[in-house]
Amino acid sequence: MTKENNYGFGCYRIDNRIEEHINALGRALSNGVRLIDTSANYTDGRSEILVGNVLNDMLEGGKIKRDEVVIVTKGGYMQGRNYQFARRKRDDGSPFSDVVEYEEGLWHSISPDYLEDQINRQLYRLDQNGKGGYIDVYLLHNPEYYLNYACKNAYEKEDARKEYYHRIKKAFEFLEEKTELGKIKSYGISSNSFPHKSTNFDFTSLEKLLELASSVSSVNNFKVIQLPFNIIESDAYFEKNNCGDTKTVLELASERGIRVLVNRPLNAITQNGLVRLADFTHDKFDRNEFLKYLEVVELMEDDFLREKFRNDNVPENDLELLHAAMVAGRTLKNNWESFGTIEHFNDIVEHYFSHRINLLVDYFEEKVNDDDLIKQFDRYIRLVFRLLNMTSNYYKEFANRRSGYLHSVFDDFLSGEHRDLTLSQKAMLTVSSVPGVNCVLAGMRKEKYVDDVLGIKNASPVKQYDRILSKLREDLLGALMENKN
Repeated sequence: MTKENNYGFGCYRIDNRIEEHINALGRALSNGVRLIDTSANYTDGRSEILVGNVLNDMLEGGKIKRDEVVIVTKGGYMQGRNYQFARRKRDDGSPFSDVVEYEEGLWHSISPDYLEDQINRQLYRLDQNGKGGYIDVYLLHNPEYYLNYACKNAYEKEDARKEYYHRIKKAFEFLEEKTELGKIKSYGISSNSFPHKSTNFDFTSLEKLLELASSVSSVNNFKVIQLPFNIIESDAYFEKNNCGDTKTVLELASERGIRVLVNRPLNAITQNGLVRLADFTHDKFDRNEFLKYLEVVELMEDDFLREKFRNDNVPENDLELLHAAMVAGRTLKNNWESFGTIEHFNDIVEHYFSHRINLLVDYFEEKVNDDDLIKQFDRYIRLVFRLLNMTSNYYKEFANRRSGYLHSVFDDFLSGEHRDLTLSQKAMLTVSSVPGVNCVLAGMRKEKYVDDVLGIKNASPVKQYDRILSKLREDLLGALMENKN
């Protein structure tokens, strides 16, 4: 990897069944994005399948050469099909080694036998299993799950850390063998705990990893780390947690020639939840109009559940399902002002409302034949979507005020050529300008997200990145102190 790979295509939530995602990766590669970051657990392997399919099509079409692209993928998680397979192996008496059974549906392992299984599957999904196929960078994916598990179960910290680095060393030995076979070119670790305080139970020390890699081989292929870093979560830049707490992870990585990939440049996790570092477009929120539609939707739900379904002789078991699913009006009436942020509201829509709306739509398509009832349901669904959109506008107004503050901080320190950029562009460009950062991984599942990145791909670096990060850190700490008081 070189500095030319300053922005990479992040494949979290990318799915080979969605045409928009396929087009987005094709657009990015066609316009000079050359690093792709994925993982075995992203959309249960479908992210890697998409990468393999798009790359294969572009290679066959002569649009790109394999050695021009850097494929980064990761292993360690046991979720979805990997979880089911690992559980069957355990139940059959032939489990993978060193499995961290973190919680139901989520296990983790970086043992050589599990990594062997994963890499073989990943080479196939990435269409790199034929002659000459390879993975450029293979990362152990959040191995600190072991430390989190140990902390949760009250292990002694020093004992847990000793075991943690023992497991990593075994993984490094295995990955060195894979580099000798040409299956991977280099390896490393993706960890959320690289920027943490050195006293934290789950802290991952780059200094210790460098020692382990050197003990495995003096000419080792430990070359890359990945960590979260954005304008709000800036500990990677400020927290001195290596070499006797005298160097940050970015400083040590730069000094030792370790390439740093940065994830979550636009999604900051704060004490108040997720903050999306982007501008929001929205229509004006009209409170009176919203309350009027809310009352109509609530009355329609009451009418469906108390009368219409019973008059249509809906079975009792189905009534229970419908009562649990037809709740948009009631839920919004009780909660619409308490979702907190646009990010939290979007999460509620995705994981609460969407599931129930889909259940209702499926039910009416499959089991309801009364034309009048279907027409009334169609009106109800249209009104629910309108309410959700209006609620979104309510929270976007708050988000835009937040975005306006962030723009004002940037513009105090940015040169004129950067001031007309979007908030997401300013945030990514600032992080990309920090010494020690080699590549910023942006989620680009939509073509408009690709275009947002392409708009700064050749932009000059931000010179006053330190003052921007310091100002935001100071203001955030001040706000936290005010909340405590």
